[in-house]
Amino acid sequence: MKVESYNICSQVATPYYISIKLKHLILHQLSTLNSQLSTLNSQLSTLNSQLSTKIPLSILLLATSLLAHPSYELDLYYGIGYPDFAFSNAPLAISVYPWRNVGFSTGIEYSMRKKTKKLANVEESRSIIDNDGEEFIFSYSFDKYKEELTTQILQIPLMLKYRSNWLYAAAGVKFGFPQNVNTSVSYEGFATNAYLLYDDVYFDDLPHMSFGMQKNASLKTAISAKTLLMLAAESGVRIRLGGSFALLLGAFGDYSLNKGFDRGLQEKVEWLEYINEASINVSDGWRTWQPWSVGGMAKLSFGFGGAK
Repeated sequence: MKVESYNICSQVATPYYISIKLKHLILHQLSTLNSQLSTLNSQLSTLNSQLSTKIPLSILLLATSLLAHPSYELDLYYGIGYPDFAFSNAPLAISVYPWRNVGFSTGIEYSMRKKTKKLANVEESRSIIDNDGEEFIFSYSFDKYKEELTTQILQIPLMLKYRSNWLYAAAGVKFGFPQNVNTSVSYEGFATNAYLLYDDVYFDDLPHMSFGMQKNASLKTAISAKTLLMLAAESGVRIRLGGSFALLLGAFGDYSLNKGFDRGLQEKVEWLEYINEASINVSDGWRTWQPWSVGGMAKLSFGFGGAK
């Protein structure tokens, strides 16, 4: 009876035991799978983070490697241009080349500009109505007449430059700050006269009314000018002098995009009437000023740093 009882108990317990073991095994496998999925998710997150940081970092490292060893040039610059008689020099100009052949340039330039107009045997006339309402023809003439415009400008260039062993070129803009803008006029053999239409009377020697020969004179006027924004370009040959020095010979051009001043229209010779007398006012003919010039230039360049 004991053996038989044992066999009955064993037969009943075996399926229960197996189910318990299977349950524990399944739970263990699920736990392991969950842990593996968690690890995989963590690895994917890390990979995504690395990709998002390494791509811009690689771009930054590339840019840094390109700019890691720039070279520099200091220039002493002189130029002469036309139609503005422009003499320019740069006491301080520096160029930075992040790449071997391409760079940027800035500095301070000092430019002196002068324009001249000369006329001979000038004769002009126009109709004027005096204070009494009478019309007459006012005429004047000059044997010699000269106008000049002079200015000094501080210029700050911002240029993109290219250089090779034998060639250079640059283009960009310049900001011009006029320091002294003056106009002047001088004349010789200046005469005035008047012809009264209705009275048929001609006056050429009436000093108190300023008709007749006038004294030779010269006048100068200071003008306030605006900041200039100029397009600029230059190009030429680059001659290596040995060591770190090079001589640059070429041509330049600049053109202001705006007018330095605009004074409107005014008469060159004005007849000003008062009570029983009159005077003459002579002014220059500079109505506007928008400078531009082309010319030749020379630069002495000293290079240092990086590969030249």
